[in-house]
Amino acid sequence: MNRVIKRVFVFVACVGVLTVLGCGTSQPSHFYLLRAVSPASVSGLSDTKASSLSFGLGPVTLPKYLDRPQIVTKTSAHEVELAEFHKWAEPLSENVSHVLAENLSALLSSDRILQYPWRSSIPPDYQIAMDVLQFDGTMGGEAVLVARWSLLGGDEQTVLTTRKTQMTHRPTSQNYEALVEAMSRNLEDLSREIAEVLTTLSPKIQSRSLP
Repeated sequence: MNRVIKRVFVFVACVGVLTVLGCGTSQPSHFYLLRAVSPASVSGLSDTKASSLSFGLGPVTLPKYLDRPQIVTKTSAHEVELAEFHKWAEPLSENVSHVLAENLSALLSSDRILQYPWRSSIPPDYQIAMDVLQFDGTMGGEAVLVARWSLLGGDEQTVLTTRKTQMTHRPTSQNYEALVEAMSRNLEDLSREIAEVLTTLSPKIQSRSLP
């Protein structure tokens, strides 16, 4: 009888251990990157490149609440949610800056887009400074990008133009991959606006550069 009781006890103990181990197993994390625009999709601006001047992109600042590995979504006007298992593959501020630089390089058909901080010995001719005010979204809602950006002279003091831009895109599905894709499209639209301003100002910029 004692042997039977011991076997039952061992069996129950084993089941308990397996249950604890099973409950402690977390789901795998997923990591995401924003995408840059495809050069093939921006051929319309290739004939209107800004100039042979160099442009420095940065600094590009993001709100502190986005300075974390987890993807942040809004659940209400005052509440945000951190996705524990859906994270950025690199710091979001770096990813945003890289994508903007790649987009502008493609849109302006130029390889003279420098990222902040650049070498002081070779400063850019003009600088694009940007404060991102909002860059998030809601599951089942919209991805939102709000940014204030300025085009500065090479002395980093002369402000040629300042704009505040808001872009929105609705994700095609209610999942994080679709949300990140919508956020990438917002960055693409912002990049197009900046490139269009640069091409419009191109003759003025070039004339200012002449001795």
